[in-house]
Amino acid sequence: MSRALEIAAISGVVIAVWVLYLYRKKRLKEDHAILWLFVSVGIVVISTWTDLLLAMNTVVGVSNPTDLVLVAFVAFLFLICIYYSIRISELSEQNRKLAQETAILKMLTRSRVNNSKTEKDV
Repeated sequence: MSRALEIAAISGVVIAVWVLYLYRKKRLKEDHAILWLFVSVGIVVISTWTDLLLAMNTVVGVSNPTDLVLVAFVAFLFLICIYYSIRISELSEQNRKLAQETAILKMLTRSRVNNSKTEKDV
């Protein structure tokens, strides 16, 4: 196993431990923790199972197995960026709707207060 694959395997274990720590401290939600645990297991498996890595290497046609690991990491990061872009878009839309509903409720509350003041004056 090359030095780069050893570092990748160690990184996978470190990521798994860190994710479990963050989940225990309630800093990471369950769905994200599961995602990152799968990623860390994938990193360890790809980095340590050389027969699988060589088989993937021949299918993809990369000259160096460590290049395949790097491409897999970059592809995964690309997918994570798309996922979080979708989540941010959903949350922005939800935030806009909540702001509009809050503004309507404030307007209705003010109009009721003003109506009750004018009724008392009469």
